[in-house]
Amino acid sequence: MPPAQRWWDGNAWTDHLAPAAPVAPVYQAPLPATTPDGEPLASWGVRLGAYLLDGLFLLPFMVLASVPFWGRIGDAFGDYWDDLRASTDAGADAPSATSLQSDLAGTFLAIGLISILLSLIYHVGFLVWKQATPGKLLLGLRVRRREVPGPMPLGTILLRWLTQFGPSVLGSIPFVGYFTGIYSLVDGLWPLWDDKRQALHDKAARTNVVRIR
Repeated sequence: MPPAQRWWDGNAWTDHLAPAAPVAPVYQAPLPATTPDGEPLASWGVRLGAYLLDGLFLLPFMVLASVPFWGRIGDAFGDYWDDLRASTDAGADAPSATSLQSDLAGTFLAIGLISILLSLIYHVGFLVWKQATPGKLLLGLRVRRREVPGPMPLGTILLRWLTQFGPSVLGSIPFVGYFTGIYSLVDGLWPLWDDKRQALHDKAARTNVVRIR
């Protein structure tokens, strides 16, 4: 029998029954995501902010490291424009852009490898030293193993870096670079729907990014 209310006529309870008012459900806020030992996990937005900050901190060093190659790039473009102007004046076919790309391929590869090396030193060095990069430190984040608190072994840090930034080494290879770009995008977005808030590189290294304040 469904729950009902009996009417009181002022003197006694009557036989008249009415359906009982529904009881409103009690709202219970979802519990925050944590590591198995209860440390709160960083949100995707804060992780993105730390990633962008680290990119800004690294940018000046990458620009300075590429300075020795600016002359080669300028010479390659200068030669191409000279050939283009000469062919136009002579009414001949324009020089192929493929030759320009070939001339620049080695230079851009060298710049890319230097950038990768700087990234390795920056991320691995700070994770060994502080368990966080400067961007993460500014936003109150740390990186740790999911199951074990405290500093991470060097092998864990290297595996984490390799699965996050290593694929970009292949970015200059035709067609392969397209897939590495997709991987980097999916890796960065993965914490949005992962119940452990892990990116793919976190899953590979069994790490989590946590909030300490």
